[in-house]
Amino acid sequence: MPVSEDVLRLVRTVERLPSEDQDKILRMVDLLTLVPLTVQDRTQRMLRELLERHPDTKSECVAGVDDVLAYLERNAAMAGQARNRVARIEFAQIEKIRTC
Repeated sequence: MPVSEDVLRLVRTVERLPSEDQDKILRMVDLLTLVPLTVQDRTQRMLRELLERHPDTKSECVAGVDDVLAYLERNAAMAGQARNRVARIEFAQIEKIRTC
């Protein structure tokens, strides 16, 4: 699978960051795979808004990123709970069909 220049540029940028920042980015990417598209879209808006504010200090930037991570973590947990509920309902329906 070919990798785009944008992805390569991003990887090179991230690899030069401190490990704590790399961990946050990896955590964000991981969480984005667990949430619905609407949450992914909202996350992108939150990150754009953070960039548009032009944080003056690293602590302001970190606080904004931490807010995004907290949002993603809450929604990933809710998405997981919803998947569990759906799985239980599907299992119950299968069992009901089997017993008929």
